[in-house]
Amino acid sequence: NVTGIGDGRKTVTAAGTAEALAASTVAKIVIITAETDNTNPITVGSSTVVGALATRRGTPLYAGESVTLLVDNLADVFVDVITNGEGVTFIYLT
Repeated sequence: NVTGIGDGRKTVTAAGTAEALAASTVAKIVIITAETDNTNPITVGSSTVVGALATRRGTPLYAGESVTLLVDNLADVFVDVITNGEGVTFIYLT
């Protein structure tokens, strides 16, 4: 059963450095959307996610694209970018 909803925004300061979507936050489902003003794709995955095209790992999202994940904690989801300061917005269900 879903008991609540939350939302957030995550930007990655330094391209090539995977960052957790959020601090430890219990969740059941998260919908992650690449910010509509991103100039390059962002990549979503585990702590080993890589945004760079040549060595990419994870799921790339172009501006405005979304992915839905079943999770138990937002801190387990990571994002990486090609361009400093780009990122995602998200909603999650608890």
